[in-house]
Amino acid sequence: MHAQQFIQSRSIKLAPIYVLYGDENYFIQEVKKRIESHLSQHEDEMDRNTYDMENVAVQEALHDAETFPFFSEHKFIEIQQAYFLTGQKVNTDVEHDIEALEEYVQQPVEFTTLIVIAPYEKLDQRKKVVKSLKKTAEFIECTSPKIYEMGQFIKEMAQNEGLPLNEPIVDLMVERVGDHIEAVKQELEKLKLYFKDEPVTYEGAEQIISTHAEANTFSLIDHLVDLKLGDAIQVLKALQKQNEEPIALLALVSQQIRLILQAKLLKQKGYQQQQMAQQLQVHPYAVKMALKRENRFSAQALKDMIKEAALTDEKMKTGKTEQWLALELFLQQVVQRLKQAS
Repeated sequence: MHAQQFIQSRSIKLAPIYVLYGDENYFIQEVKKRIESHLSQHEDEMDRNTYDMENVAVQEALHDAETFPFFSEHKFIEIQQAYFLTGQKVNTDVEHDIEALEEYVQQPVEFTTLIVIAPYEKLDQRKKVVKSLKKTAEFIECTSPKIYEMGQFIKEMAQNEGLPLNEPIVDLMVERVGDHIEAVKQELEKLKLYFKDEPVTYEGAEQIISTHAEANTFSLIDHLVDLKLGDAIQVLKALQKQNEEPIALLALVSQQIRLILQAKLLKQKGYQQQQMAQQLQVHPYAVKMALKRENRFSAQALKDMIKEAALTDEKMKTGKTEQWLALELFLQQVVQRLKQAS
């Protein structure tokens, strides 16, 4: 079950063990709130303890789970950073007794709700402990919606906040925030504080909603197309001050360039904007932005930029060039190629 479905469900049947997996922290926190809210309807008080698996052995958490509560009738035990359910390698001296977890899973105690959190992209389905958990635990996927689903998701989040948004404002938020749910939540809170009981206007939202890294990468590309290397580097410096990761930024730039190329090629085949969005599984607004730019590039120039990005990525990851310097050099090389092509 996906977290969004679990959160929106009218009623839930309490499970003895929950496994929350995925790298979207917003969903992890909301699922925990939903479980605790359900428990609080039946329990006035609960003993609650949290264990970080990078610092504490899992058997200690299980011992707590199996110990009868002293001051209440129910326990809420949270196991965080359960990396042993994945292929993740963690530098720690803690030795986990995974067999103890497998035994607990077979006969979980009735007075404890155990939450196991693996905030990673995926679990290792081959591991015996994962297979054991699947027999008893309820697995909840805590991953971000796909970018093409973000529009509807933002609408639902806004409605839950009592903040109806029209399509242009939703599109603006998708453009500037992308698929970062925590950032969406922050932007909605800003809109709510600013507009209070007044309707949200596009002009006001345009001033309030912050531009996040994905949107800045389109701005970066625009400067490159206009051969304004200095302006492009200024955008890069601003992103650096926001503590963005250079490798991640390069990946975003590559993603936007690839989208422009795909939109260009599909346009040549006669595809319409909505058809492109369905084919590429992206938000229609992202296609709209790509189509605004595709006629400023040749297909070959876009392909060359993608190849250059791949070479830069290799230099950054192998340490051949300092990462921010490599990114600046990439921008310079792109501008040079565009000048030669013009």
